[in-house]
Amino acid sequence: MTDKVTTHSYELIYGKFLLPYYHQNPTMKMLEIGLGCDMGYGPGASVALHKGIFPEAELWEAEFDAKCVNKHRDGKLKGINVVTGDQMDDTVLDQWVEESGGNFDVIIDDGGHQNCQIWHSFKKLWPALKSGGLYFIEDMQVGRWKKYRAKGTETCDDKFIMSEEIQDLVNVLIYRENNRKFHSQVEYFFCQAEACVIGKK
Repeated sequence: MTDKVTTHSYELIYGKFLLPYYHQNPTMKMLEIGLGCDMGYGPGASVALHKGIFPEAELWEAEFDAKCVNKHRDGKLKGINVVTGDQMDDTVLDQWVEESGGNFDVIIDDGGHQNCQIWHSFKKLWPALKSGGLYFIEDMQVGRWKKYRAKGTETCDDKFIMSEEIQDLVNVLIYRENNRKFHSQVEYFFCQAEACVIGKK
């Protein structure tokens, strides 16, 4: 059983946004970052849930651990489209979009949880999200922990915290300070405990 509905309470955000979206778009194309190769219950728990709830959807998964993916490709991951690599590497993210064809209806970031991983993925993958699509970010509660600020890049250092960036983005949207191109594409933000979703116009 995936921790999305045991340890966390993501059924709230997915019940309010993802289920209604699927009912309107049953052939939706969804990318989830993070297969759970480092979880005790092993990879593919959320995939199994998605296959059951969204039987007509085109499911894509992204995972850092390529060895784990190869091990389970003919088992738990059979019939699932999988791309691999580090979500903090812009070249890898470009490869994911190219290999999958992009044009996603839904993107879920349940990957490494490092602030800079989330930020790089968001900047690269937001353009690959369709108009009217949904971008979910899970496990944001760890953003201030030192462990999840350890990995950085030239454009994202250990001072960057994704939840604080989202708060800034919300303020820009509320006050209609459209000095960022991104905001002309945002319809709304919704945040609950530990997670947020961004709706694209």
